[in-house]
Amino acid sequence: MKFKLMAITAAISFSSMAVDTANINVTGTIVASPCVINGGSANLNVDLGSTIQASALASAGSTSSPVAFTLPITACPVGTSTVQVTFSGTPDPVAGASYYKSTGTATNVAVGLYQASNGNLLGNGTSVTQTVQGDRTASLAMQAKAYSSAGSVMPGTINSVIVATMQYN
Repeated sequence: MKFKLMAITAAISFSSMAVDTANINVTGTIVASPCVINGGSANLNVDLGSTIQASALASAGSTSSPVAFTLPITACPVGTSTVQVTFSGTPDPVAGASYYKSTGTATNVAVGLYQASNGNLLGNGTSVTQTVQGDRTASLAMQAKAYSSAGSVMPGTINSVIVATMQYN
């Protein structure tokens, strides 16, 4: 009887020694920390002026004088080498995706955004990459203009919102 009890105990002990394994997968992404854009302000106001003459935009394809401005990028973390800026907004239905719709009261007018260094039009969905300098800053020199693809602009206000989204590498 003693032998049977030990055999049953041994059988129970062996059957409770089954081993299972589980893989623990650890994942993540390391990203560059954001830089400070425009001194920390979420808005950069560009005033095209209050003296744009409707007659200057009377012809199809005409533009106002360019207004230069800079998008300042500062305090980039050590290790950030480039900033890619992608522009988006509501495309103008007449002028096309390269120009932004004005929601102001002036008619037949859109807004053009240009890279100052080469004159490239920065329409909806376009991107520009800037190198971060040794002092951990970058700046994007740009210009904005009123543009009339059809001509015959009627006086009023110009208002367009263009969103600049930054990606850091």
